[in-house]
Amino acid sequence: MLLAAVVLQDADKNKERDMLLKANFDAMEKAIREGDDKLFKAQWHADGHAKNLVGGSGLTGESVYKQGARKKWFPKPDLSKAESLGDGAAIIVPCEIWGWEKEKSLDKVDILLVKVDVKVEEKTKSVFVVLGGGEKAEQVKALANRWLKKEPLEPKEEDK
Repeated sequence: MLLAAVVLQDADKNKERDMLLKANFDAMEKAIREGDDKLFKAQWHADGHAKNLVGGSGLTGESVYKQGARKKWFPKPDLSKAESLGDGAAIIVPCEIWGWEKEKSLDKVDILLVKVDVKVEEKTKSVFVVLGGGEKAEQVKALANRWLKKEPLEPKEEDK
């Protein structure tokens, strides 16, 4: 009976996590489609928006926004395949780069979201923000590990 309760608790945690992640991806899609740079930037960690922290297969958040708006695509997540790391402090979500005019997948990437605390009306709330993303899963996972170990976030020279 205890095992069933633990499984249900984990399922509830994943459901809550997936709702938070979906809200982030929905906001990114809306921002790209509507040209709302401010909304898009709010979904990203400031460091990942300004710098490519993944390495050669990644982009800055700013570049993702500009390319997505110009080429009419957005990251479409597969939350059923999300990989939770560090007790849920970092989550890697496989995504298709979805072209809305062509109505098809144009590419595949992994996107790393990290949990951060923000102050909202004098209360602290945990939210997920995108730290980076790229086409090479090992580079995205390496960024997740650097985040979790509180190491410098810049990619190693061989990953650039």
